[in-house]
Amino acid sequence: MKVLEFLRGTPAGNGEWRYELGRELHGAFGGANGGVVGATCVSAARSLAPGRIPAGLDVRFIRGLTEGAARVVPVMLHEGRTLSVISVDIFDSRGKLCTRATVSMANPEALEPFEHDGFAGTPQGWAPYEKGKPWAKPGSGVEVPLIDTFGPRLVGNDSLGYATEVKVHWDEPGTCAEAACIAADISVGPPVGGALGGKQIPIPNPDLTLRFCAEPPLPKTMVSACRLEHISRGLASTRIEVRAGAQLVAIGVSTTTLLAGAWPDARKGK
Repeated sequence: MKVLEFLRGTPAGNGEWRYELGRELHGAFGGANGGVVGATCVSAARSLAPGRIPAGLDVRFIRGLTEGAARVVPVMLHEGRTLSVISVDIFDSRGKLCTRATVSMANPEALEPFEHDGFAGTPQGWAPYEKGKPWAKPGSGVEVPLIDTFGPRLVGNDSLGYATEVKVHWDEPGTCAEAACIAADISVGPPVGGALGGKQIPIPNPDLTLRFCAEPPLPKTMVSACRLEHISRGLASTRIEVRAGAQLVAIGVSTTTLLAGAWPDARKGK
């Protein structure tokens, strides 16, 4: 399966795209998972930069992307010799702007083919996916359909943070970036939720920033370690590392908002 098949993306004319992101791709807050939205942005940006490779993603989730047809509009902001910078806007079926992103695409022919393993190291002690702890489904009428779709499992908790492994549903070569988007965004919740001491507070993340590091063969699962850096005044900052096996494929950061009173028992215990 290819990414466009999984996301049900089709050309819509005038350089625009139509993506049918179903309910099975939704998170806990009434819209498509942010990683799925990020993957959609990268996928659409590729159409304007054939032959170039994803280098970075900066995405803002303005409002939840509801089920149904999404109108995706990629626009070339700058096509340089080394980097193309593309903006991507996503509108829901009502025509409301839900997402604004920029995607940078690198021209491999303009780059020196130099390799270095860096200093991130290789995590030790993470469990294999089949021995990881499956995410529990929340009660109180809160639905998280992506749990059934991506099967997230906790496979480690160390200095890198909570490591969450998820299924990859396509096998298209050269699409680690889209898979990394999904793994990264799904991993943001556990470290923030773990710091709340059982308080039932909604914790959506309104943004995601990723830098793509490598393009190994696409695995059947991908693991993202997310570490809580700080919470202040209801805003949490997290750091993200995504791996395909032992290979680091993306690094990033995200903000999480701790919402007061958004659920009936959100302030219980305060």
